[in-house]
Amino acid sequence: MEEEPDIPPAVIARGIAVTGDEGPVYGPLDVTIPGTGLTILTGRGGSGRTALALTISGRMRPNTGELTVLGMTRRSQIRRRVAIAGVDDIDLIDRDVRLRTIVTEHRAWGTPWIKWVKKADQEYYESLCAKVYGQRDLPPLDAYVSQISGLDRYLIRIALALRPADGNEIGMLVMDDLEQVHEFTDRVILMNILARLAEEIPVVVNAVNPLPEFLVPDYTLIELFTDAGHLLPANPGEHPDPALLPKELHL
Repeated sequence: MEEEPDIPPAVIARGIAVTGDEGPVYGPLDVTIPGTGLTILTGRGGSGRTALALTISGRMRPNTGELTVLGMTRRSQIRRRVAIAGVDDIDLIDRDVRLRTIVTEHRAWGTPWIKWVKKADQEYYESLCAKVYGQRDLPPLDAYVSQISGLDRYLIRIALALRPADGNEIGMLVMDDLEQVHEFTDRVILMNILARLAEEIPVVVNAVNPLPEFLVPDYTLIELFTDAGHLLPANPGEHPDPALLPKELHL
């Protein structure tokens, strides 16, 4: 029986750091993310975790350190191969427009500018979202974004990210801030979808806390310190009684 070849890490970062106008955002960090499966990056500090997501997806340049993503070191190359979702400054969709308009715009961006583009139909809509949605029903194409659930808004953003208009093949997905999906049942559905996508490409998810095993039984956990810009008290105050907490929440 032949052994499967070793798959190189999706991300190798050594000493990467980002500094903003108000001081350090995160880092220096050493991070190695596996080349397959689902990886959860946990850490306090929302701005630091988002900056890290932007860095490993090629959207932000680290001030220091070395970064290799999918075997590439140039940021322009990384950006073409890594999809990112959940960062409002990049992929927020307007609540006051219909899904048909968003999907039509996606089709237009992938069409030569001299060619007229007709409105997106159900067939194009389904082809765009099928990989992400799986067996889940798509929201109506003529629905306004404000009418669909928060989970569906995120799933549409992921679907758009995985099918860039330039047609580049995506080799990794990064999703920022899992906690933006507030409903627990929606988060369970989302994590199941991301785990399914991770069977084909590495998927990296930013979260504040590790996920309980019953939610996602098979993932790589990487705990990071990403709130370098936050001042923390030397004495954090009283902790709750550990006996009152679920085992996975013990401090």
